[in-house]
Amino acid sequence: MTRRLRTLGLLAAIVALTAGSSSFAAADVAAADARSNWVTTWAGPVQSASGATAAGTTVRQIVWVTVGGDHVRVKFSNAMGSAPVTIGAASIALKTSGSSVDASTLRPLTFGGKASVDLPIQGTVLSDAADLAVPALTDVSISIYLPNGSTNITQYPGSKKVTYVFGPGDATKQADFPAGATQATVGYFVSSVEVQSGKARGSVAAVGDSIVAGGGSTGENTKWSDRLAARLMALPAPLQAGVLGLGIGGNRLLSGATTNPAALARFDRDVLGMAGITHVIMADGINDLGSVALTDPNLPPNPDDIAFGMRQIVERAHARGVKVIATTMGPAWGFRGYENIEAKRLAYNKWMREEGVKLVDGLVDFDAVLRDPTNPSHMNPLYLTDGIHPNNLGHQAMADAVNLLLLK
Repeated sequence: MTRRLRTLGLLAAIVALTAGSSSFAAADVAAADARSNWVTTWAGPVQSASGATAAGTTVRQIVWVTVGGDHVRVKFSNAMGSAPVTIGAASIALKTSGSSVDASTLRPLTFGGKASVDLPIQGTVLSDAADLAVPALTDVSISIYLPNGSTNITQYPGSKKVTYVFGPGDATKQADFPAGATQATVGYFVSSVEVQSGKARGSVAAVGDSIVAGGGSTGENTKWSDRLAARLMALPAPLQAGVLGLGIGGNRLLSGATTNPAALARFDRDVLGMAGITHVIMADGINDLGSVALTDPNLPPNPDDIAFGMRQIVERAHARGVKVIATTMGPAWGFRGYENIEAKRLAYNKWMREEGVKLVDGLVDFDAVLRDPTNPSHMNPLYLTDGIHPNNLGHQAMADAVNLLLLK
């Protein structure tokens, strides 16, 4: 009897301990979720590595965040570098005008509690979280001081924002950037910005070529991914999402170069490596077909090759729980001989509408949106610039064509 009572007592203790552990575990998971709800609100596909900055240079660049949050952190990249880069100091603030920022929002960025960090060769570094409330659809200024300068600068040429360069001197803590700063139209070292948000449900990555990068659009925040972000931010808070414009001019799906890696080559870094990513909209491949437009259009790559690349994207995304929204290729008549690959473009679009759509999680028919109703091989005159890149009105039409239910 005594032995039996001891056994029952032990079982009761185990049950109580297990129940308590479950409660603690549930609380720990909830707390971890609250702490780790990081969503990428802006990203730029770093690509080229050229030029140099002198020792003591401060770089201040502007990014347009899509979804807002209560805390913010920045990922810096030396992906294309051939030598380590020392960041002596860094800061973040809300932009007011030009190179100036709101002094009350100026926050230092630290790295493991330290003000300085070394960016390793071909590596990235994520800053600590800064206590800064970042509103949605807002320009944010990020400043970095390079005490030793840099060579083979990892750049984002498609920023469509002004970057300010000053030196010598650490100007990261100055609300008004020093007079005499030079201006550039590329971004340096900043690869993404993340916010901690209880409102956003994730991020959508738009991946592709110069059209995704905003080719044909004028002004800031006018490319179709920006306009899609504005549509999403107009929704109730639980439905909002960040939008990342990950387009590179001249990009291809299948093959590329060191300074312009193909979508397949950069997919893990530019898409799957982003915090909170839930969907990718793939709009790439026409430059693969067009690569032989002026030599021999009968040479590969062919539509089947692009279809293979899309299957690869889908498999890799789905393995990470990321949905893929495919697109058709818009008209390109008159652009660098692309009329010579018109049959290939139409064949790929036919495959995508009939077979490819069965593989993906949704389809946006950009061809139907952009083409001239009376001459479908050509772009609608309302959107026309150079034959392939739509103007601001065309970019807005592309954004409006995305069924938001596909992104739920």
